[in-house]
Amino acid sequence: MKNIDGIGEIILFFVSILAALGWFFSKYALVGFPPVGFIGLRFFSAALLFFPFAYPQLKHLTRSEIIRAFATGLFFAIFMATWIMAITFNNNLGSGAFLLSVSMLLAPLISWLVFRNKPLRTFWIALPTALCGVYLLANSKGDFHFSVDSSLYLLASLFSAIYFVLHNQYSKSIPPLPLTTLQLSVVGILCLSYSLLTEQWQSDIPSSAIWWLATSVLIGTNFRYMLQTIGQHYCHIANASIIMLLEPVWTIILSVILLGEQLTTIKIIGSILILSALLIYRIQNLIGLFKGKNRQST
Repeated sequence: MKNIDGIGEIILFFVSILAALGWFFSKYALVGFPPVGFIGLRFFSAALLFFPFAYPQLKHLTRSEIIRAFATGLFFAIFMATWIMAITFNNNLGSGAFLLSVSMLLAPLISWLVFRNKPLRTFWIALPTALCGVYLLANSKGDFHFSVDSSLYLLASLFSAIYFVLHNQYSKSIPPLPLTTLQLSVVGILCLSYSLLTEQWQSDIPSSAIWWLATSVLIGTNFRYMLQTIGQHYCHIANASIIMLLEPVWTIILSVILLGEQLTTIKIIGSILILSALLIYRIQNLIGLFKGKNRQST
């Protein structure tokens, strides 16, 4: 897409900050809601807000398109439920954000194993680099030990990668707005159903929790996805993917400021290794982008 004076990059820069803030909106809302129930309320409310705008396109979806949207929404729900459980257990959201970002390297591996889509050559350098970073982030007790929250973050990373691969494989023909609305609906309905059957709800929910729920819905979900769609429209995919790598960086900075997360040397090195792995994997796309621009300019 044509870039208008870098407007796409500027928008996505703010989207990366909103994505990081979403971690804290969710964390603060958990004082009044059960974890999976909160995700259910957040995504079902977001789907309701999108529905009036998506309805004209929803009417024209075929049965197979609806099934694909619901199937990808199922893995989206599992991913979000696992992610919110990881947040519930600890205040180390920065480390968690970097562990979750490993999903972008698990995705090409899953796509290769399931759909025979061969990864880029840089993948084979990036993956072991990221695994070294994961080892260091999980090495907080001086030996190879995965805490409950680290294990949940890595499990969420796996489900996120599966969702990403299926979404990319099966949903290319579905317009973004109805697809997003259906997926948010699936997450909301499944998580609310699970929560009502298994989780205990408070009889008196604090007003602060309701405020953070509303913030998560309006800013962390609807406004963020709307801005991201606009930003990606005006930004090349290679640039967009690099900018969105800032999310774990903002998250770890905010986690130190707001939650007092302790940054040890091992954590810092582990985070740098994971971020470096993601940049290594994306570098081939950037090289292709620059070559394309040079050819156009000549």
